[in-house]
Amino acid sequence: MRLTFYDKLFASLIVVFSLVLFVINFQLAAGPAQRYISVHVDNQFVMEISFDESTERQLTFPFGPDGEHTAVLEIAEGRVRLLDMGRALCPNGICSGTGWISRDYQSIVCVPNRIIIAFSDRQGDGMDVVDGVTH
Repeated sequence: MRLTFYDKLFASLIVVFSLVLFVINFQLAAGPAQRYISVHVDNQFVMEISFDESTERQLTFPFGPDGEHTAVLEIAEGRVRLLDMGRALCPNGICSGTGWISRDYQSIVCVPNRIIIAFSDRQGDGMDVVDGVTH
């Protein structure tokens, strides 16, 4: 079985079309310069932070049954991470081990302390904790 000229042309067009769509998707994922992060503790909205590429700061927020513990959120270069809370508060340290997040589909979740840190697409909405897949 031999490939004809049209078979080769069709395969080439599919490859070129796929590459163009990949580049367009990558450009759309870059997102706007101004971004928002929402913090939820025990399924309650705690705060929303606005930041951009030049923002560098550390924020603290309370967590725990009576808010007696404090977590530190670091923002730098358009990225966000949760600093280590210690083994007594978070035994496995998976949330701080997540490292920096910078894409809209990424989040930091600390299951033992019920903390969710995720990107929000608009300011002041309090962002639903349920994601698009769950709907």
